[in-house]
Formats: sequence, structure tokens, C-alpha cells
Amino acid sequence: MTKTITQAVEELVRATVRLSDEDMGREWKWRGYDDEGLRFALLLTHHELRDLAVRLAALRRSAPSQAERILAQYHQTYRDLTGVLAAVLTEDLDRAPAEGEWTLRETLTHMLRTEHGFLARIRFALEHPPTATLDPAADATFLAFRKERYDVSDDAPGGPVDSIRDRFLEIHRRILTELADVTDAQLEIRSWSWESEPMPIRFRMHRIEEHLRQHTVQLDKTLAVIRPPTEAHRLVRNIYNALADVESADEPVEDLRAQVAKLISERASAIAI
Repeated sequence: MTKTITQAVEELVRATVRLSDEDMGREWKWRGYDDEGLRFALLLTHHELRDLAVRLAALRRSAPSQAERILAQYHQTYRDLTGVLAAVLTEDLDRAPAEGEWTLRETLTHMLRTEHGFLARIRFALEHPPTATLDPAADATFLAFRKERYDVSDDAPGGPVDSIRDRFLEIHRRILTELADVTDAQLEIRSWSWESEPMPIRFRMHRIEEHLRQHTVQLDKTLAVIRPPTEAHRLVRNIYNALADVESADEPVEDLRAQVAKLISERASAIAI
């Protein structure tokens, strides 16, 4: 079966993210590049993904909408989070970096709940006429809407780290799907949340990304104490960031993607031996 770009990258990540800094110096050759060591396999993968993104963008037949651009930026942030979590072990989740500070699990719980909350607020504003003032009855209507459509009663990410990654993937896909068709005019619809004034959907869509970035930095700070990133982890994170642009491209040019996916998959298999 032909692997997708995403599947090939995940295969390479599994083969490399646990490698030590010493491992990065292992012999690995590609054409005339024979003195960088194994790290060049990851650098080259990042290079190939960047080039593929440029080629796909050049083939785009129509300009993306503003909502599509916002979601592509958000997807970039999600992939950066994926890179951060790539080296996290389940045993890391409940280790506090210092007394009184959040663990990874507590931070991830907050991030996950907020993703659901942002999506609920935006969809509610799209489907219900905005009110001029913060009306308690309208807020009750929102709470009922959120409970029915975006129930978060069980969104505390317990269990192993893989299950947490799955929960983030689930809400991420839902956000991309449910907001993909927002028009430029709808971006200016105003909605209430906790602020003292209504904010446009444009603001709320950008806020999803900014909140994710804010707490990805918090995860970084925690990991710097409990499990400092290796060179391999840093390079893998770069690869995930490059993957985001490829995944956001919607041009139906599967042969280009398949060629790069094949190269990355073969590279992963060779390293894993």
C-alpha cells in the first residue's frame, strides 16, 4: 500500500526521535554529503518537505480564502505541538517541573478544553444571531448548544500519551472541518465570550492558534526541566513544521506527494535497521 506523506513522516519519527545526540553522529551518506552523520537524514527530510510545499503552492489554481489561511496557520501550530509531544513519555505527564507548577497533563487538559470551547463559541455565533449585550438567556442557550454539540465532560486527557495525542488530533480535525467554509463576511460576525465586549469570529479563529502557541511554550518550559530535548527531537520538530504546509496544500497532485513519501519511508526503514 502506498504511504501518504504524513504516514511516511510518522514512520521516520518513530525511527529517530529516541536517538541520542551521539547517535546523530553515526555514519550516514547521501550523494556527496558524507560528513554530517545521521542528522543529515532529518535535515534532508525537512529540505524535501519544504521543496514539496513550494511546488504544491505553485500549482494552486485559486487563492485560499481568509478562513483557509487562518486555519493553515493554526495547522502549523498544531504540527509544532505534535513535534513537542513526539518525545514525551507517559511517565513524563504527571511530573511537575517545580512545586506548584502545572504538569504536562494539566497543561494539556487546559489546552484541549479550550480548543473545544473556541470551536463551540465560533459555531454558535455562526448559527445564532449575535445579541447587542451579554444576555444571560443567550448564554444559557450557548451552554445548551455546547453541551449538545461539544460536550467536554470527558475531555480531561487521562491515560497514556498516545491517547492524548489522539484527543488533540480529533478536535484539530473537527476545527479544520467545521470552520473551513467560513466566508470573509462571516469573519466579521461578532460573538460573546468572557470579554467585556463581543469579538469578531476573525479574532476568535486567530485566538485558537495563539492560545495553542502560548501553552506550547509552557510545555517547552516544563520539558526543559523534566526531559530536555535532544538534537533528534529538535530536528523532528522541524520536520513536523515543514509537514504542515504540505498537508495544508489541497492540490490533487498525488504523484509529487507519493515520490517524496516513498523517499522518506525508505529512509525510515534504513535507519530503523
